[in-house]
Amino acid sequence: MYRQALEIRKQRLGEKHPHYAGSLNNLASFYEATGDFAQAEPLLQQALNIRKEVLGVKHPDYAESLNNLGAFYASTGQAQRALPLYREALQIRQETLGEKHPHYAPKPA
Repeated sequence: MYRQALEIRKQRLGEKHPHYAGSLNNLASFYEATGDFAQAEPLLQQALNIRKEVLGVKHPDYAESLNNLGAFYASTGQAQRALPLYREALQIRQETLGEKHPHYAPKPA
């Protein structure tokens, strides 16, 4: 179903639409949950690149993609790659949403 949703969004919205990026992320989450990390990582990277290009580097959805890729790296034992992504996402959320917003609040370790 994730692949079907991705294809529908690709056809209807195009490959440079934020909702298409969201579908890429959903499919990547599925692959990650099933242990297919080789399929997940490029989809997360593609979603990040789309959001960066379309929304810019100060958009909360771009921060979400940074966080998603960071979470992927953390879950695959690559903490050194995850940490800078988490920090950048947190900074963007602080600047764009403010420290009282629930999406800013740092998650407990």
